Order: sequence, then C-alpha cells, then structure tokens
Amino acid sequence: MKRSIQHELLSVQLVETSQWPYPIHDHNHFELILIRKGSGQHIINGNRFAYQAGDVFLLGPLDTHYFVVDKLTCFGCLSFTELYMGRLTNLGTDSWLQIRERGQSATQQLAGSIITNHREQQNLNALFEIILTEQNNLRQLAANQIVDTLMKTILSLIDRQLVEQQGVRASSVTAASLMQRISMYICHHITRPDHLRMDRIADAFNYSQSHLCALFKQQAGESINQYIIRYKLQLVETRLRLSNMSISQIADEFGFTDICHLNKLFKRYYQSTPTEYRRNLLVPSRVRSSYLQSSLN
Repeated sequence: MKRSIQHELLSVQLVETSQWPYPIHDHNHFELILIRKGSGQHIINGNRFAYQAGDVFLLGPLDTHYFVVDKLTCFGCLSFTELYMGRLTNLGTDSWLQIRERGQSATQQLAGSIITNHREQQNLNALFEIILTEQNNLRQLAANQIVDTLMKTILSLIDRQLVEQQGVRASSVTAASLMQRISMYICHHITRPDHLRMDRIADAFNYSQSHLCALFKQQAGESINQYIIRYKLQLVETRLRLSNMSISQIADEFGFTDICHLNKLFKRYYQSTPTEYRRNLLVPSRVRSSYLQSSLN
C-alpha cells in the first residue's frame, strides 16, 4: 500500500476525472474531499460508500482509501497537517478536538459524508473556492491571513459536524441501552404489578414519566404499558399450554384485575378467551386418542 507524503502545511487541488488516478493509500496528513459533481463509490478502510455531488469526506492520517468513479467526478481536495492546525493558534490547542481524534486511529465507524445539509455543503464549497482562487492567483497558502481565517472557519464547521454525529451515535446507543435495562426490569417484576406502575419505573431509572415513555416508544414502537401487557399475555399463553393452573390462578399471578379483564385482553391478541384457547389445544390430542382407539378395535 502506498503512503501519500505531503511536505506542505496546506495544499488545495481540484481534480476532474472519470478514473481515480491514485492507488489505495494512507497519508501523513488530514484530507478533506468535496465531491463537486459526479457519482461513484468511496472505499474507506475496506468499507464501501456511495458518493454523489455535495458529499464531504474527512480522512485522518491512518485512514486508507480510494475511489471508484461511475460518473465523471470533480474532487476538491484540501490537505493539511497536524502542524498546520497547531499554527492556527488563536483558537487554542483544545480546538477541533473531534478532528484531532480522527488523527489518532483509523476510522472504525461508518464514514460516509460528514455533511448532508445542502446549505452547509454550499457554504463549505464557497470557502473552498476562495482558497483555490488564492492559489490560482499565485499567492502562498501558508501564513496567508485570508486563507488562515477561511481554514479556521472550515475546521470549525467540520468539527461541529463531527460533534453532532458523535452526539447522535451516543444518544442512539444510550437509548438502546436504556430500552434493554427497562425490558430486564419488566421481566424481573412481571408478577409484581405495584413495581410496574409508570411512576415506579420512572423513579427506578431517574426519568420523568413523560420523557421515559417517549424514549421507550421511539425505540420499541409501542408504549411501556403495551409492552408489559403483550409480555404478560405471552406468559399467560405459555401457562395455558404447559401448566394445569386454572384461569383464575393465572390471572392472579400476573396481576389482572379479574378473569373478565384477562379474557378481554387475551381475546384482543389471540382471538379467543383463555378457556377457548386451552380447549382448542386439547382438540388434536382428543382426535389422535379417538383414532388410536378405533385402530385398536
């Protein structure tokens, strides 16, 4: 695999091609690639992503990549080193932490376009265009006050996008984890109706009732109460099939108000009452018994 070495602190180029001219490679620098027109696939660390006009890709020094061009593509490339970022000092050394983090390891998560908002894509392309014009007018890029200001803006825009993406991923993971913990809580307390009240569940997870209900429904597609009822009825169905417990005993075990309450809910999900359901389970065995008896005779 080839390594692309950049000696300049900052470079900018525009490449229009129907075939990506470089082999798979990594870098000693960061690379921001703007898809100005065209379409194809971008292969990053072995993962394949479709690209189209407007997409923006950020590559760290350890990322390996190449493009497969399907439709004539114009690439705008901004390449900059860690040293260059360090020289943009007035924002301090703690600036652009998400970008710097990209430089510590190869991107493991999905690495599609980091900007999907059309207006922000346009803004970024406008900033890129000014930097390109500075170069075309034979002005140096490093130690150029206009370019430095533009690059600070670009880096801040990119870093903000990475922060927002990180927040979305963290939020999704947190919500999924919360859902799993609530499901385990319900499973543990399914025969203890007092613990399944919404105020008790909300207190157990330090959420307001409304917020917890909204998060759960967003993840599960149903309310917590609907989830509890459906889970209880699945257990009731198992009792009907595998135990000799009476309907009254089953209703009492899972905290139904009375048999009528259980009958109403069970029929909604299983199109029959618990008694009818259990009776239907016995029909095949009775048929087999009659057949065996007639065969013996």
